Amino acid sequence: MALLNTIIPFPGMTFSLWHIAEPESYFEGQLPLSEEESKELARLNELRRLEWLASRWLLHKTTGVDQRLPLSKNAFSKPFFLDQPDLYCSLSHSHGFVGALTASENCGCDIQVLVEKMPAIASKFIREDEFDAIAGFPDNFRFELYHLFWTAKESLYKAYGLKALDFRKHIRIRELMWDGNTGTAIGRIEKDNFWHNYQLKFGKEEKEKDVLIWAVCL
Repeated sequence: MALLNTIIPFPGMTFSLWHIAEPESYFEGQLPLSEEESKELARLNELRRLEWLASRWLLHKTTGVDQRLPLSKNAFSKPFFLDQPDLYCSLSHSHGFVGALTASENCGCDIQVLVEKMPAIASKFIREDEFDAIAGFPDNFRFELYHLFWTAKESLYKAYGLKALDFRKHIRIRELMWDGNTGTAIGRIEKDNFWHNYQLKFGKEEKEKDVLIWAVCL
């Protein structure tokens, strides 16, 4: 078993993290797929297939029900349960890790293993005022905070669900708190005539040599 953690970030929300150490057959044997899902799976490469299967298997386990709830995607690739529209979900994967989220309200999640390239690309998704906020933290926090902003904005992007968001222009993170292991913030999406504030929670997990940052929003 490779369950890293199961967390209740907000009431009515369950978030699970899994480190994949199993072959495809482990998940395939326990995961009945729809015709639509089988076609999608067939188009993926080997690593992506494994993460795809593991994330949906973990989502099923996170629901806590015996029989898997039928899962589909809308026109913007946002997953939803066909027979239970009042149960929301979100999925994420990174370098052999997967995350699965269920909630009683619209939600989003993202996970990211720490990678060396993140500081070099940070200006593509972090605003100047957000860089100012990062500068207020100790120097040894900054590398992780770049990843935290990435996961935060990815989770908000997934909650929004309509794509076509510019991470710098349309998504803002404020009131950030981070102690090196857990944190909170307010996320705001503004685009055209739409705006919405979201609650964010963050955490860090370590597995052998890998360090993982996660974010969920509600």
